[in-house]
Amino acid sequence: MPDGRFGFTPERDQDTVSKVDLTTRRIVKMVAFPEGSKPYMLRVSPDGAVVWVQTAGTNDNVVLDAESMEVLQTTPIGRGPVQSAFGPEGSRRGLVMHLDETYVSVLDTKTGAEVQKIDVGGPQANASFMPDGATAWVTVTSRAEVVAIDMRELAVVGRIAAGGEPMGLAVFDPSVD
Repeated sequence: MPDGRFGFTPERDQDTVSKVDLTTRRIVKMVAFPEGSKPYMLRVSPDGAVVWVQTAGTNDNVVLDAESMEVLQTTPIGRGPVQSAFGPEGSRRGLVMHLDETYVSVLDTKTGAEVQKIDVGGPQANASFMPDGATAWVTVTSRAEVVAIDMRELAVVGRIAAGGEPMGLAVFDPSVD
């Protein structure tokens, strides 16, 4: 479980990702990405072991070891990867959303390899999981809707109309204080 000591930030125009010690407020490690890769967004796994980085310039999901910042896996995942989401700790699958594709990429949380693409009908911006990890909710911006994805079946199981271009999404877990 992450202890809150470290944070990670992508520096898109520098093609770097930095690991920041939040207690000393200093960069402790910086990893350079290939020129023009433009690391756009990132997400730390629930157990704090890896960091998934979406690159806008090379259309990859890069898996970094959170401790060493070593690149563990680079997976081509489609045009315009914009955001990623992990299910709760122990989940086998995570998602990467795209601004320039109609599908969500499903990745194996241990290896970072793509498992499947799920067509949601338009570009997406964000996702959030139910506390048990069984369902993911994904904002589909161009369709002004939120789709429900069954993470066991890896299929869209519902759609909810939303306001124009829904971008963010959060699932509230009332069991957490």
